[in-house]
Amino acid sequence: MDRYPLIGEDNLPTESEWNILLIGGGSEEFRGLTHLLAGFQFESRSMRLLHAVTPEEVRLQLATETDIAVVMLELCASAGRQALEWVGYIRESLSNAAVRIVVVADPAWAEAEEEIMLGYDINTFRLKGEFDGSASKFKSALIGSLRGYRDFKKTEDEKKSLDYVALSSSLVLNAGSLEELAGDVLRHLASILKTYPSSGGLVLQKNGQQWRMLAASGEYVKLNPASLPEEMEDVLALLRESNAKSLIPDGFSFHSPSVIGPERLIFVEACQMPSDWEYYLAESYCANTDAVFENLELRHEIESTQKEIIYTLGEIAETRSQETGFHVKRVAEYTKLLAVKYGLPEEEANLLALASPMHDIGKVGISDSILNKPGKLTEEEYATMKNHARSGYEMLKHSSRPILKTAAIIALQHHEKYGGGGYPQGLSGEEIHLYGRITAIADVFDALASDRVYKKAWPMDEIVELFRKERGKHFDPKLTDLFLRHLDEFLEIRARYTDEKVF
Repeated sequence: MDRYPLIGEDNLPTESEWNILLIGGGSEEFRGLTHLLAGFQFESRSMRLLHAVTPEEVRLQLATETDIAVVMLELCASAGRQALEWVGYIRESLSNAAVRIVVVADPAWAEAEEEIMLGYDINTFRLKGEFDGSASKFKSALIGSLRGYRDFKKTEDEKKSLDYVALSSSLVLNAGSLEELAGDVLRHLASILKTYPSSGGLVLQKNGQQWRMLAASGEYVKLNPASLPEEMEDVLALLRESNAKSLIPDGFSFHSPSVIGPERLIFVEACQMPSDWEYYLAESYCANTDAVFENLELRHEIESTQKEIIYTLGEIAETRSQETGFHVKRVAEYTKLLAVKYGLPEEEANLLALASPMHDIGKVGISDSILNKPGKLTEEEYATMKNHARSGYEMLKHSSRPILKTAAIIALQHHEKYGGGGYPQGLSGEEIHLYGRITAIADVFDALASDRVYKKAWPMDEIVELFRKERGKHFDPKLTDLFLRHLDEFLEIRARYTDEKVF
């Protein structure tokens, strides 16, 4: 899954000053307001007064100070409405709907108050001298503007948070494994709850009576899930006892009893007091991703069933020629290993491993007398035997499923030869699909290294000599070099799956 920014990822939010920008006005007015606001606080935050007079100064302040709560815009009688152009610049050019704009106008503009309020996107209209001699009235009016800015930003932040939860909930659908999904969930929860990067968290899952850890961070990485009690409440009590760094003794937890599947527990340390809104977001996110966990579990179950069916189909073909089910298992493992060594992505290598067991599925249409003949086949019998490649392709080609489409290619081309002269199409070089070239090496290697009804297994030195001799003739030279270079890994697979029936 691609990395994308988290909420408050760089730094946890800190309380700062309220930024107030005075546009216009003289230096005396600025000093007077600075003196008036000295020591004044709203919600434990003091005031920071900024001043800009020229257009260049105004643009610079608006560009560099991204958290301006209030703009006090002076409207002089002598300058006309020129100052009001800054309203459009702020709202439209900068797309800043949050800042509260207060117009402080000369008394000459008193009659135009309604017109200005209707024609410009400002929040308050005041006349100069309105607060003379009454600092409390000015501060009360300022508090109203600051509250408006605070509430607007809160709503805006909540919307962004909802968008983030929706985005992160949808992106976890791309997770390829339960562990990857659980890691993403912890990372996103830490962002929603605004915890420190070092804060701990974990995702546990219980299959049957045993807990296992899907993901962990902080000190919980060291936790041994086998040591956890069986009951959920006992697990939570244990985690809370060790939750020393959290400002909230309970931390944040989400329990999924999952009636139809495994039980899950998500636990995250809370290093600062989350708001009710953050708790709501975290719980909503967990509820959304809970369905993803269930779907991923179901997908893995379907894939396991599909894999078993594919191996069974491959075994049917092999047992008709008195070969073992481990032949298809070994070929699957060989093709995956060679695909990875060649540089194919893990997902594509897995696809090849799933599809390759059906390489000889066309043998179901060949009679036993030919398949199990101990002696040399006649030309007519050999021609019939070669038909299994085309027959297997015809069986599989109609499916639109990636596994069966891949299996169709392999069934058709795994007997083609890199230097030409193979069957059924007589292809050569890279005309042969990479999947066919990979499976050809895997299939021949296992055939030579195994006892068959018509022969005994070859000694390994003779097998190696044949592959060297057939490099660039029967087999793709690059793949042959990779196979021989990593022969010990192929022999490990061969030793792991000895000839006995398993499916």
